[in-house]
Amino acid sequence: MVAATVPIVIFPDRYLPSVSYGLNLFVLNVFPALFPFFFFSTILSGLNFGYDLGLVMKKPLKKLYNAPPVAGYVFVMSLLCGYPIGAKLLSDFYSDGLITKEEAKSAATFTSTSGPLFIVGTVGVTMLGDKTAGFIILISHYLATAINGLIFRRKKSTEEKSALAPPVIDADGVLKKSMVSALLSVAVVGGFIAVFNLVLDICADVKIIDFFSIPLIKCGVDKSLAEGIVSAFIEITKGCLLVSKSGFPVKTTAPICALLITNGGLSVTMQSLTFLGKCKISPAYYLLFKATQGILAFLICFLLSLLLL
Repeated sequence: MVAATVPIVIFPDRYLPSVSYGLNLFVLNVFPALFPFFFFSTILSGLNFGYDLGLVMKKPLKKLYNAPPVAGYVFVMSLLCGYPIGAKLLSDFYSDGLITKEEAKSAATFTSTSGPLFIVGTVGVTMLGDKTAGFIILISHYLATAINGLIFRRKKSTEEKSALAPPVIDADGVLKKSMVSALLSVAVVGGFIAVFNLVLDICADVKIIDFFSIPLIKCGVDKSLAEGIVSAFIEITKGCLLVSKSGFPVKTTAPICALLITNGGLSVTMQSLTFLGKCKISPAYYLLFKATQGILAFLICFLLSLLLL
């Protein structure tokens, strides 16, 4: 904390704009896209949509992942909305007593995804300049997530809480609760985006990015590509942008972007753990299943890129 604070105090003209840029990015791009999903997902949960969708997906989820029925709702919302909506919904269900710690732990391994708009629109079209590559990354990302859930499939446990009894609907309180919950949750995301944009600039200035790029460079990775990869492990948006500008063909950059997006970076990790911590999911477990998920996404995307790009 001190290491991050000192540069801000000494060079405010350099680093305060970094925070402003992060907040600008949040207000103009992230907030409009994320807030409606947070708001309406909470309303849908309060109105038993999670229960209804859980009934539909109960049997396949039980067979594949031995997962609680409400995980079907979390899974679908995560696919549609992206980070960190899956973690937030698991936290909500755990707080409401609908799932146990072990059920949340299992469901987290296949409900942590980025959104299609970011992958196809931002990374595929805007950064890589190739919509096909965007869809290949998206497919790889989703397939890796589904397979990852099988790897961490929950064993049968005597601790079962989610019989999927429909919750009592408090119609008067749903709207207010949804608004407050959405605002608080999206504010947390905005704070992390601003802070980690600042951290990334500090790391670049004090040559931390260069330092951690050295092992990759020694393994034969191009310097610009290595710096993009290291940057993405702090903040994925800027990191993927650097990877896309490295000058390498899409067949090379697409699998790397798939790995980086699926891993999520430090910013997404902190956002997710803010919610998953309430479910008593440890950072070590989260990092483990995100690592396997990222490796799977890279391998799948590499194979698809060879065939389709």
